[in-house]
Amino acid sequence: MTVLNRLIAALRDADNYNRHDLAEPCVVLWTDGDCLWSPVMSLIQEAMPELLVLDPTDSGPRRGPSTVIRYLLARGEWKETPVVYLPGIARQAFRGAAGFPEVARHLYALQFQGQFWAQVNGKDWTPLAFLTSGEGGLGLEVARDTPTKDALAEQLENLLRTPLADLADKRLEAADFHALATSDPIRSLLQWMSAPELTRKEWKPSEWKSFCGIAKQQFGLDPEKDGPLTAAERLAEGQNHAWNEVWKRYKEAPRSYGGVRQLLANVYPKGLIATHDERLPTLNQEKEAALRRDLAALVDLPNHQALSRLTELCQDHAKRIKWVWVDLDEAPLAQAAFHLGVMAHQIASGLPGHDWEHLAKVYASDGWLVDTSAWRALAQVREAADSSAVATALRVVYLPWLEGLADRVLAFTGSYPTATPLEAWTLKPEPGTIVLFVDGLRFDLGSELKLLLEQKGLEAGLEPRWTGLPTVTATAKPAWAPLTMKLNGNTVSEGFEPGLASTGKPLKTAEFRNLLTEIGYTWTESGSPGNPSQPGWTETGSFDRHGHDEGAHLAWRIEDELKATAQRIRDLLKSGWKKVLVMTDHGWLLMPGGLPKVDLPKHLTVSRWGRCALPEPGANHGFRQTPWFWGGEHSVVLAPGVSAFKAGMEYAHGGLTLQEALTPFLTVSAGKAATAQTVKLESLRWVNLRLQVQLSGNWDGVNVDIRTKAADGASSLLPKDSLPKGPDDAGKVSLAIEDADRLGESAAVVVVREGQVIAKQTVTVGGD
Repeated sequence: MTVLNRLIAALRDADNYNRHDLAEPCVVLWTDGDCLWSPVMSLIQEAMPELLVLDPTDSGPRRGPSTVIRYLLARGEWKETPVVYLPGIARQAFRGAAGFPEVARHLYALQFQGQFWAQVNGKDWTPLAFLTSGEGGLGLEVARDTPTKDALAEQLENLLRTPLADLADKRLEAADFHALATSDPIRSLLQWMSAPELTRKEWKPSEWKSFCGIAKQQFGLDPEKDGPLTAAERLAEGQNHAWNEVWKRYKEAPRSYGGVRQLLANVYPKGLIATHDERLPTLNQEKEAALRRDLAALVDLPNHQALSRLTELCQDHAKRIKWVWVDLDEAPLAQAAFHLGVMAHQIASGLPGHDWEHLAKVYASDGWLVDTSAWRALAQVREAADSSAVATALRVVYLPWLEGLADRVLAFTGSYPTATPLEAWTLKPEPGTIVLFVDGLRFDLGSELKLLLEQKGLEAGLEPRWTGLPTVTATAKPAWAPLTMKLNGNTVSEGFEPGLASTGKPLKTAEFRNLLTEIGYTWTESGSPGNPSQPGWTETGSFDRHGHDEGAHLAWRIEDELKATAQRIRDLLKSGWKKVLVMTDHGWLLMPGGLPKVDLPKHLTVSRWGRCALPEPGANHGFRQTPWFWGGEHSVVLAPGVSAFKAGMEYAHGGLTLQEALTPFLTVSAGKAATAQTVKLESLRWVNLRLQVQLSGNWDGVNVDIRTKAADGASSLLPKDSLPKGPDDAGKVSLAIEDADRLGESAAVVVVREGQVIAKQTVTVGGD
């Protein structure tokens, strides 16, 4: 992991902040008033395909005047949220249109459509701030003197290529940054291979001479006589440890050395001298093409043979998941094949179930992996030919599995667990607890969300719950007690809404919120922290909207939506809520190319949706009718199996399948790891050799120490007979250093919990 990798990760994470708002950001703005990042922008842009650069004087690939940037934003189908770099324009310039720079005037309105990549205090990210900040940066210790700042600017490109491990656990000064230019022969070799002419031109004669000498001695290569193509051949062959170490470094950060990939594309096996398969991009391309053909050929096989063949293909291409070309987005089908392999294995394992309870238990255990693997396979591919190949595999293998599972569910229809309001589950308002309603959070997504939250240190419990029929929002969203006591099914509308018991009118959004208030919930707007002293209700999520709008392309959105939902949950817990209950209304079916169609003439229905319909009284439609959840002697027609009443529907819900009717219910609270990260060093004040520390956040179980080495308790500057102190009830700690000779030395104030440093700050003993 290099500094460049972390920089790109930080830029991409910028669009996750507040992604739970109704309008998701379509762009990230990177302001740089002092143009400190400009000298390395070519390197960053080469490693980050979604990065656009404002350049009023020149139009090139992904750069140009503000009009060109707007055109590129509107035209591009971005795999990641695009980032626009704005050199010479500070974050503060966006405060008002009147004084906004003319060169960027066409970009002013982007602030209302996206997010800024900025520090917590709203200022631009400088290279020094990114290195040192513990909130969004790398949290490294860097001297603040002028020579160090100058060295950082001079060696910024070398710094970006440097592994983070080489910078950690030490105080970085000018000499450390200058050493980056000469202390890493592998980086120098890769830098030269990536751009031979430019590198030699930029290096001083003495640097070039030194590099040639090291290359001959360490790599057996004469850069002047052998040239870069020979170096690429040696890299592909990997005949000794030195060249294998070069490959290892390249594989860690391939986008940092873009020219190396082009060199390797011109390397072919020679005679008896073997090359490593992974190191040849042309071989990877050949395997991608072969896999594309093989997946498309599944259409000619019976289901059981297709399942067996798909398993073989996935096993054959499994090793490519670890190839460097995955990181360069050149092996999408290999990535898709990994998920198709998981899907095929799980389908082959079967999914037993003799009643609703057992079926829910088995599906909640690992059956959901079939569905999540299917959409993950779709999410990997963007090109039409690749998408078509994956769609073929899903239609030949996944669709029959869905149909078989739906047929099994059909046998249990008469005993559906949540058939009426009498079987509805109960949701009790509790202070400190907020309900987060996520529209269209299918059960497999709930399982993925649980894993994501646990990775963030939160505690998440998951249980399956059956929703009301038909599985559409109007019917299913209010299908829980005590809300059920406020509604009835005396009348049914075209939208399948129940009626208000008090007025008989259909339940609409405004009335739903009023009922929440009546039973004790406080409505909390999306993005608002709410009031944890009262029971709360808030909503987020765009799974259902994207599904209806984009069909199978919903798969491209799911990962981001899950991250946005997880961020909203984290924000709520940080705002003081003790518990977040995550619920939904329904799931859905997803099938590229469309679900099978069955005919239900529209004139026989009052209302006809994709997977459900409200029949005309006495209509002879020939389909099985199911009682409406809300009763009133009303019945609805559900499309049989996984079929739809309309042609070409890639995304649909309203019927009775596990994917539509079994929903997740999550109970989320702050776990031990999350709690441990909430303490901060709010303020530090020296009075001679005594340090007054003020903590904020959750300081339960912590001690505070002053050390010369942050991670080494033996380097404490406190008296040997004095242990590190814990804070008082107000979060205050007073620490005294007895050795007056320590005055003026550099040290670190650390906060320790259970032996682990969870917060630190560099200080000068006695004050700066």
